[in-house]
Amino acid sequence: MRWLTGRPGSWLRRHRHADAEREGVGEETADAVSDGNLVSECEAFLFGTYAEFLEARSQSVPAWAWTNVLAHGRREDVERIAGGVRAGWSSTRRWRVARACVAGELLDTVGRGASLGDIQREVLVPLELELAGRRGDWACTPEHWLDMARSALHGYRPSNRT
Repeated sequence: MRWLTGRPGSWLRRHRHADAEREGVGEETADAVSDGNLVSECEAFLFGTYAEFLEARSQSVPAWAWTNVLAHGRREDVERIAGGVRAGWSSTRRWRVARACVAGELLDTVGRGASLGDIQREVLVPLELELAGRRGDWACTPEHWLDMARSALHGYRPSNRT
C-alpha cells in the first residue's frame, strides 16, 4: 500500500487534486471519492486480498502483496489459495502457483499443531513487512519469494508465550 512506504498526505492530496481537475469535480467530491478508495484499499489489505485488489485495477502487484492473504487471511482464505490455481495463463500465474505452494505448506504446519494466528504474527507478517521495506527497484521473482517464504516457514518455532 502506498501509505506503508510513502508519505500518505502528500500522495493523497496530489492525486485528489489531479482527479478533481481531470473529472471536473470539486475538491470536496474528490476527497470523498479518494477517501472511499483508501477505505477499500485498507480493507483489502486487512482481509488479505490486496494482490487481487491491485490486479482488479490493472496495477502491478509488489512481492509483499502476494504474502498478504497468508499473513492476514482466515484459514478458509488460505485453504482457497492452497486449493489450486485457475487453469489458463495470466501474467501473474507464476505468483499464484508460488503462493499456492506456500499456502499448502502453511496448512501442513498448522496441521501439525501450530496455530495459524501465531504463524501469521511471528512469521508471515514480519516477512510481509520485510518485503514491503525493500527498495522500489528491488526485483523479486516468484521463485525467490517462494524460497524466502518457505525458509521463513521452515524456521518457525512456536514461542514460549502462555
